[in-house]
Amino acid sequence: MKKLLNFSNDSKNLKLIKCENLSNDLLFVKYDVSENDLVEVNDNQNIILVEKGKVIDLKEEKGIYEIKEIQEEANEIFEGLVIQKAENESLCVIFLNRSEIIHNKYIIDNPIRYVDWKNGMSSEIYIKLEGFYDFRIEDILKFLSKVIGLRNHFSKQELIEKIRKYIISSIEKGINEVSEEYKLNIDTLVEKSKELEVKLKQNEYDVKLLEYGIKLLYFDVTDFEVSKKKFKFFKNNSWHFI
Repeated sequence: MKKLLNFSNDSKNLKLIKCENLSNDLLFVKYDVSENDLVEVNDNQNIILVEKGKVIDLKEEKGIYEIKEIQEEANEIFEGLVIQKAENESLCVIFLNRSEIIHNKYIIDNPIRYVDWKNGMSSEIYIKLEGFYDFRIEDILKFLSKVIGLRNHFSKQELIEKIRKYIISSIEKGINEVSEEYKLNIDTLVEKSKELEVKLKQNEYDVKLLEYGIKLLYFDVTDFEVSKKKFKFFKNNSWHFI
């Protein structure tokens, strides 16, 4: 089987493949490779060796690696791990961006529930929100197997479209937990963004995201609007508004 082996003999005249254009907007880039090619891994990068849709090796440390055929049993960690719709792909490496993907704007136009505290009394209201959040790829293997198909590159925006509903759910859960703890009047929500960050690090608002290998690192609220929303239909056929 093929493996990524540490390379130290720089006298060899071998093809060197490296990726220098991973940015905040680009999560991975794929290159077709051959046996004996060299692959260079830089800071905040991982590389994954893939053949016919199967992950066969992974490197997380900075360095230069040579693709070699060796007599060795397959790594059990990768057993059964197949990238979607990639069964006919030739040997390739994926350069994966492990940096924090920062300053991603969210806008929640479809109002979400919020427990508002005023004069020590709680009431349920609905609000529209906007703000920013940061995330990173936390579990490479989950991300590869559940989120993507193999292609030449995969952008941040493509991922955001896939995980948008989980981001919104995480934010809704997070702001309501902070509201409960600090007994927040809605007017003080924006001022408590720092507490949102602290609580996020203490609690797992992002359980569904973690199933996709994505870790939410930070979110804040920069603006909000209290909204009237139909939320319950009574038997007397009248709508109740909040």
